Amino acid sequence: MEIPKIYRNSIISSIQNIYIFLSTLGIYFVYIPWNLERLKLVETDLGLWLFLFGVFNLISNQITGRIIAPNIGSKNIIIIGTIIIAVCPFLLVSVNSYSMFMFIALPFGIAVGFIFPTNQSLISYIESKTNKIYTPLFQAFMAAGTLSGALIAAYVIKKDIDPQITFAVMGVIILISAVAVYFLGLPKVEESKETVDRFKMPEKQILIFGILLMMNFATVGIIVDWSSLWLTKDLMAPLFLGGLVIVFFNSGEIIARLLASFLISRLGEKFVGGYLPIVGALILFVSILTANLYIIVPALVLFGLFTANFMSIVIRQAIKVTKEPISLAVSNLTTLGFSGFIFGPALVGYTAENIGLTFNMYVLCVIWALSAFFLIRIMIKFN
Repeated sequence: MEIPKIYRNSIISSIQNIYIFLSTLGIYFVYIPWNLERLKLVETDLGLWLFLFGVFNLISNQITGRIIAPNIGSKNIIIIGTIIIAVCPFLLVSVNSYSMFMFIALPFGIAVGFIFPTNQSLISYIESKTNKIYTPLFQAFMAAGTLSGALIAAYVIKKDIDPQITFAVMGVIILISAVAVYFLGLPKVEESKETVDRFKMPEKQILIFGILLMMNFATVGIIVDWSSLWLTKDLMAPLFLGGLVIVFFNSGEIIARLLASFLISRLGEKFVGGYLPIVGALILFVSILTANLYIIVPALVLFGLFTANFMSIVIRQAIKVTKEPISLAVSNLTTLGFSGFIFGPALVGYTAENIGLTFNMYVLCVIWALSAFFLIRIMIKFN
């Protein structure tokens, strides 16, 4: 059965929006070592920034899902968040004071709280209306965004292009994305009419799945936020190669997510979301022991390939068992997930400065393997 045009346009709107946003973010991730050096900051300062980002993102997640989106519509809240996002990366590479650098975590965290859970809620809502799987495709474009950003960063750094010019251009592109959302986004009258309880503890099932996302979000930043610093500091790679981890990890993720429907139908969600991530974590752990970049790089591809669909399966499983409205369930899930940014970056920043980032890469492998194991146990219990 062909998907209605209004839903197809909404999917395109969400995909292009998250892709452009994460492309810009992917560029900035590669510039993190440069920006820390420019501002004379250390790993704990970056950890504090990410902590503040996580706090404001958590608050924004809950307010968006419970109050703002039901009142003004998902499309409008995505447009507002996108406009804010357009200027934040530019400001991060332009400000010269510690206090201003930290302050930008406030609007950045709030804007991401507007964009990410709202787009995911729309995708999940369309899945429920059409009985088709779109979450892995949406998340494939998320991975493609950070991959594109890392590749663009390698190019502009190699060409010695001023970072302010790069992020000014990306800011304009992000604003164009907001225009696309305006014309293609799902109208408010077409959204779910389910009543959202404004102040209510999440269901037990949502809490359980949300904790898995929390551990995922708390550690995924090790790859996304810290990998450039890990390569340049611990493995002594040049800055323009700082995005290698993101490039190869996301290459594996994109392949797996584009094949998600096929893999899930043939192997089942338990195998794809549980057993494969355990194997991927083991492969990456062994590769890091070698400290050889030529071994680590292909291991990262396999790690991304085997772990890519963990988050989408957690979300799909949670929505299957919950009685909450989809928008509220996704809001609660992403709030719990992004709360990992509250304690994760602080711990990573401390251990990175005092023990080393390689230690955090080992921890990443252990936590992802344990999370996958617990997902298997939870799926057995609920199914």
